[in-house]
Amino acid sequence: MTLPKQKKKKPFKLIVLAVLVAGGFFLWHKPDKHVEAQHTPPKPAFTVNPEWPTDARASAVGALGYGVLASHNDEKPRPIASIAKVITALAILEKHPLKDGESGPYIDITEHDEQLYRDYVALNGTVVLVKSGVPITERDALEAMLLPSANNIADTAAIWAFGSLAKYHDYANAMLKRFGLSSTTVGIDASGLNPSTKSTASDLVRIAEHALNNKTIADIAALHSAEIPYAGTIPNYNAMVTKYGYTGLKPGESIEAGNTLLFSTKETINGKDMTVIGAVLGTESYRESNADALQLVDSVKKTLQPTGN
Repeated sequence: MTLPKQKKKKPFKLIVLAVLVAGGFFLWHKPDKHVEAQHTPPKPAFTVNPEWPTDARASAVGALGYGVLASHNDEKPRPIASIAKVITALAILEKHPLKDGESGPYIDITEHDEQLYRDYVALNGTVVLVKSGVPITERDALEAMLLPSANNIADTAAIWAFGSLAKYHDYANAMLKRFGLSSTTVGIDASGLNPSTKSTASDLVRIAEHALNNKTIADIAALHSAEIPYAGTIPNYNAMVTKYGYTGLKPGESIEAGNTLLFSTKETINGKDMTVIGAVLGTESYRESNADALQLVDSVKKTLQPTGN
């Protein structure tokens, strides 16, 4: 009896095939180092030796495109008062972006928004007049938040954009996490009047970079005034812009935070055009905060030196 021939196993061929497939997969997914280098060029490094203000609880300086260059007494998060509205504006514009020159959709003003106005008046907060039935645009709201620092409009706009302050809180904190800002937390309101919104001076410099890279925020922060329905002309209360020609960004004040200031200014340093950014937290007055900003920028101009390419 002739037995049927058994097929021979071909382990060697199978192994070779597997190696070829794996090798092809590796080559297909192997990163191109040259391409990576083109997309992520190394940034020049700088050394800077600022004259730190003695009346601030914490401070930091940096430059647009280069991040934080130096900080002082900046170990723990502190209440930041109305600087929080820069975070509110970033979150709203992520959800409802505006093209250059756009006013955006209308925000209906209701009795609830009038009550927010009255509530903040009772808390001695900064407000802008609203009238039920008189809508404002998204840009109107951003101007009211960032120029005269209207607490009521910050909450109104956040509720419009996200549905509630609780949902705004969740979105804003997730956004900050995406930005890598582990020392910043948005609290229970969108205005910053409540001390539960905290940050460090270093994180605020990084937040300023995001804000200045958003044309809508950068343009508004540099205005001296604006016009919105019902309230009329609203001034920019940031003297660094209106008096000293800075490009932004936002002052703040509360009992818990003291006076706070996030600032930016275009300077030419060692022949290089740069936007210097800084944060000063916990002074006793706007006068001190403004003087500290001027002092820090002057120190950066005198001591900033490149250390490599």
